[in-house]
Amino acid sequence: MGRNTDNSEALCANPAGLAGLPSGPIGVLAALPGELGALPRMAEQSHMVGGLRIHQLTLEGRAVLAACGGVGKVNGAGAAALLLAQGAEILLVVGTAGALTRQTPVGTLVHCQRAFQADLAVREHRQQEPHSLILACWQRVCPAAQGWFLTADRPVLNPWRRFRLARAFSGPAVADMETGAAARVAERAGVPWGALRVVTDAAGFGAGRSFAQNYAGLAALPADSLGELLRELP
Repeated sequence: MGRNTDNSEALCANPAGLAGLPSGPIGVLAALPGELGALPRMAEQSHMVGGLRIHQLTLEGRAVLAACGGVGKVNGAGAAALLLAQGAEILLVVGTAGALTRQTPVGTLVHCQRAFQADLAVREHRQQEPHSLILACWQRVCPAAQGWFLTADRPVLNPWRRFRLARAFSGPAVADMETGAAARVAERAGVPWGALRVVTDAAGFGAGRSFAQNYAGLAALPADSLGELLRELP
């Protein structure tokens, strides 16, 4: 599941290959304020829509709508829907995650290869895949692992639950609480999406303490890569 350098560079370097991506506003979604990095400070204006504060800014010549939606699948889905309703034509999810294996230590950046709603009882629409060109370009400007994002409304604080999840999915996998739901909203609307998160803790005992220790220093890293990503998009 490592980076395919040749493939990502070919996709991003070929203008014809990027023709399918829309050129309208980019929606950026995070759960917590620190995960948006400097974007709110760069805002040209901010406004409230449906209880969500949306920051409007221009980044690398592209209109960006950035919002902190809150923790959990309901908040993630609701914020994603509001960003799309405000005109976002691409959705990018950034933030933090908990590692499920020792192969993804604290500080590791992980691109979403598949988002999976781990606590959804029905099989239909439980799994989403990001837009391949967004993933390829983000991988090019921010080389990192690719893996499963296992989305659930409860953090993985029990080591036995972590063990079960890690065994159920091959390759790198991290736990988060919004990506799968936000991705489903984008998929239903026909909007391309991608996600990048940074590991702040090893899911299981001590995860909360580790998150508190590492959040301030790591949370903004995915958002900090967005300028370079937008330079690669058409």
